Amino acid sequence: MTAAMSHYDALDFGTIDQGTTSAPDHEGANLSVRELTRLLHIDYPDEAWLARTAFALRRVREGEALIRAGDKFHSLYIVRSGCFKTVYTDFSGSEQVLGFPMCGDLMGADGIDGGHYSSTAVSLDTSEVVIVPLASLARLVSECPSLEALLYRVLSRELVRVQNMAWTLGTLGAEGRVAAFLLSMSARLGALGYSRCSFNLRMTRQEIGSYLGLKLETVSRALSALNTAGIIQVHQRSIDIVDAAALRGVIDPAAGAPEGIVPHPGSAAAPGGVKDGRCARKPRSQVPPGRAWRELAAA
Repeated sequence: MTAAMSHYDALDFGTIDQGTTSAPDHEGANLSVRELTRLLHIDYPDEAWLARTAFALRRVREGEALIRAGDKFHSLYIVRSGCFKTVYTDFSGSEQVLGFPMCGDLMGADGIDGGHYSSTAVSLDTSEVVIVPLASLARLVSECPSLEALLYRVLSRELVRVQNMAWTLGTLGAEGRVAAFLLSMSARLGALGYSRCSFNLRMTRQEIGSYLGLKLETVSRALSALNTAGIIQVHQRSIDIVDAAALRGVIDPAAGAPEGIVPHPGSAAAPGGVKDGRCARKPRSQVPPGRAWRELAAA
């Protein structure tokens, strides 16, 4: 393993940042708006009064559910450290892994529309989240309109990841999906300051298979094939990317892989509606700016 990997192991991806409280129940611990915007990789509005605003922190143990499908919606959650899996359960009880939120990722937005969360978020490690009540967020936006555009960027980032995943499932075979997943993890961890080449997977192969629409055995065979080809080295949950270019080559270029197939904080969607080299203009919303947030704040 590389020196970067040793540093990664020391941090144990999911341990609490040194600056946070060591109290197990996190009573009184909070995060300022300035720190929250830094966590989300968005600009901090130049408003002095925002410095006095903070959101509560919560520590979540490994295997503990932060939110459950069907629970009444009240807050959004931002991962500050650790890793989660979000799971959808159908009427027959079958589970489908929807994603693996990590530091800086948003959870709980699926509850805004219907008033109830539609998926369950389970911690895969000792994790910490920022609790952002929607009513409090709406009041902030109504008082600081510049926050609205920043929040739309965060929500758009999640939509881009969903689009990339839809492309992956609809276009790639088993090895291509696994390769795309490893490249995604590499980019996300690299953006957080960890090694892009050597990392430990916090999720099981079965969970990876559920996320990629593959059986456990298929995921194992794909990893073994990539290992045999000398593209990666696999030891249990430890991954070393030996040849990143070859790993990208597993994703068939002829399939038209979008440049943003590897999501990372701050990524943006490619412009849509392109025709003859020109971007089609989308009609503007007729809803007055800030109106929806004012309604939520008054709720």
